[in-house]
Amino acid sequence: MTTRPDRKMVVGLMADAGMPLVRALELEKTLPAQLGATLDSATGWELEVEEFSLPLDTNGEVELNEHARQLREAGQWDYLIYLTDLPKYENGEPVATSLNAGSRSAVVVLPALGIVRRKRLQRAVVQVLAALHGVGDPYLRDDGRVSATVDPFSVERRVQAVQAEDDAFETVKGLRGRLLLLLGMVRSNRPWRLVPSLSTAMAAALATGAFGVFYTSIWSMADYLPPQRLALISLLSVMGMGSWLVLHNGLWERPVGVRHREKRVVYNLATVMTIVSAILLMYLVLFAVILAGALIIIDAQFLALELGHGVGFGEYVNLSWLSASLGTLAGALGSSLDNEESVRKATFSSREYERRKIRLTEDGDDE
Repeated sequence: MTTRPDRKMVVGLMADAGMPLVRALELEKTLPAQLGATLDSATGWELEVEEFSLPLDTNGEVELNEHARQLREAGQWDYLIYLTDLPKYENGEPVATSLNAGSRSAVVVLPALGIVRRKRLQRAVVQVLAALHGVGDPYLRDDGRVSATVDPFSVERRVQAVQAEDDAFETVKGLRGRLLLLLGMVRSNRPWRLVPSLSTAMAAALATGAFGVFYTSIWSMADYLPPQRLALISLLSVMGMGSWLVLHNGLWERPVGVRHREKRVVYNLATVMTIVSAILLMYLVLFAVILAGALIIIDAQFLALELGHGVGFGEYVNLSWLSASLGTLAGALGSSLDNEESVRKATFSSREYERRKIRLTEDGDDE
């Protein structure tokens, strides 16, 4: 016989569009049962997911506390959790979660959790709800550290609130914490979204790569070059296109304020990694298309006659390899015709795009 819970608690889970909303909908299926099992079995837990983005302040940051009470009352929620993919710093460290017992609300910053694993996010949400609900954290040891059986590589550190109305924070420390933040930012940017925005670059790359299928001089060059040289040419083509995209579209940022040097490194490195990931994806598509075209159009006996030796699949791979690299370089110039604003919007998550627009506006006003 199933016992009826003594009371019901409703948790409002607000999420930014994109990756935060996807993760929130995943939590909707499993979190209520886990809350009953780990926090309070006498309570019936309900989770309501809503897509909502808090407005950014003049510094390009989100502040939940001033809106929390109004949002909780509007949703008739007992607790409010906000998932965002916008990085946040406190006390000079990247924030993973922050909570305010007075407003019964908390923020979970997805990038600081790394390439967000479902279990890691679920643990973060359970931990903030445990604090808001006034029960012990089920994942902590007596010394206040996360249990090694839960996460042997945990880098989180707690900063307790001095008073009830103050915020408590969980930050990530050290080099591994910064690496988690960096990978999380790239994951939130979803590099694959950038490829469709580079349609002109892709067209130029395909047109140039097609020369490798029809011109025998490229066949001979690809056959002569060793794999190490072909790999170097590929690397230079990807770096060249990446540098062009960053500089031409104004993607390089110069943050100001606290920890501006660290932010400059992390933010810009995340941008570069996002761009390079998108270019590598485009490169692989370009290589596959050229290879398929070469196999269909170039007869093996004719290719052997031109090269002066027997050929196999490897010769077609080398030909496509060099052609894709040359096409990628041409794609860098072709990207100049793509809309700069659409490239910026596709490069970043929705909240990061908003933050950068604020930053660009301020820089323009300063000038």
